[in-house]
Amino acid sequence: MRILPLLIAVLAPWAGASVAQQPPPLVPRPVLKLIVEHPVLAPYLHAEAPGRVPLVVSDHLLEPGVTPSRFGQPLRIVPDRVVGTQPHLRILSFEVDGSLAKAVVEYKVKGVQAVFDLRRDSKGWWTVADAKVAELGRAPQK
Repeated sequence: MRILPLLIAVLAPWAGASVAQQPPPLVPRPVLKLIVEHPVLAPYLHAEAPGRVPLVVSDHLLEPGVTPSRFGQPLRIVPDRVVGTQPHLRILSFEVDGSLAKAVVEYKVKGVQAVFDLRRDSKGWWTVADAKVAELGRAPQK
């Protein structure tokens, strides 16, 4: 009867490691396009401010693919490890549950976080169902 505890002891770390090594879902480029073009972020992006065009986006949690545009120029996708303190959007989290998803995006230079609730239709097209912006440290505003 000592085999069962031994088997559990041997397999438990392996099972836990496989779950822990699951990579997080990545934000598809069409969802990034919906986020950067959404009116809820418009008051914070300030294309007229120096250094804000092209819009810089960290590649954190971002799926490779076609780069969308904003303010008439392609987004500048910068590796997360080198983006530094320059004004940039950063995806903090992206969770997918079937046809629903939630993306949390930070724009630190303006001290805001935006939460996007997304839906995917039967053809695979994403839409924004709801979006809220909150000043960091405050409750979200619609």
